[in-house]
Amino acid sequence: MSRSHAPAGRLLLACVLIALGSSTWGSDPVYKCRDHAGQAHYQASPCPATQHTEWRREYPDKPSAQTDTRPIAARVAEQPHPTVSRRADHRPRRGAAAQGAVISLYRDPAACERARQARDRAHARLGLRRDFATSRRLDDRVHDACR
Repeated sequence: MSRSHAPAGRLLLACVLIALGSSTWGSDPVYKCRDHAGQAHYQASPCPATQHTEWRREYPDKPSAQTDTRPIAARVAEQPHPTVSRRADHRPRRGAAAQGAVISLYRDPAACERARQARDRAHARLGLRRDFATSRRLDDRVHDACR
């Protein structure tokens, strides 16, 4: 199979598997057979003698009576939260409470102009004696303030 046809082949294989999976909710097993060229074939009948059987999958006649038919959200809501279950048998921690990082969304509108003025003052003070690292640091401060 050429490289350009690979996605189409995968799509066809997925469609075949879905069709097999949806049609075999009965007692019919599904066989995966591979021929001498390496091509895989999925079928409901046993593989011929010229092909190798890779696997055979049986499906139950009907869903198990023990299958929980409630929505997933209801089942998840009943389960204990993982952090609660892990810490339930331990004593509470002593010391300072955990502090989370807070990123402010507030931007000072005048901060950009102040950073530019500070950079200009530093350039005037240093003149041509400044090196690349100093110029870069001053420009980074302006960039951070103005974004």
